[in-house]
Amino acid sequence: MGWSLSEGTAVIIIVLLDLILLIPAVRRRLLAWGRSVVRSAATVWASRRPPVEAPAPVRRPIEVIAVDARRRGQRYRLTRNGVSYAKSEAIRNAYDRVLGEGCDALGVAHLLGVLEPGEELDTERARVERVLNIWGMHLDDVA
Repeated sequence: MGWSLSEGTAVIIIVLLDLILLIPAVRRRLLAWGRSVVRSAATVWASRRPPVEAPAPVRRPIEVIAVDARRRGQRYRLTRNGVSYAKSEAIRNAYDRVLGEGCDALGVAHLLGVLEPGEELDTERARVERVLNIWGMHLDDVA
């Protein structure tokens, strides 16, 4: 007794074998199509969301900045001789940063973080000290 297949059964077997052989290619194509659909949907979804507002920067109260500026200014003016260059630059930099913070809190333009150490920076520091003094942030021994 031999196996005999009808013509319809043979066609079904051939179609199934074709599908089995083509499944990896079909799967790759479907995955690529699915990824592009997901990307475009994500793009549309992201464009429909309201923009996220950045949180307001946290600033210290001006009174705290003034106390810090007085303390660091006194330390800056008293630290001259007998201190290493690195330490004196760190003290100067800290004083310039707190002066810049005071300017930023009051909306005053300054160049303290831009200028290189030297005569121009010293002139800008003296100007900023005078401006902050006018605004009411009284620093000791203002130049």
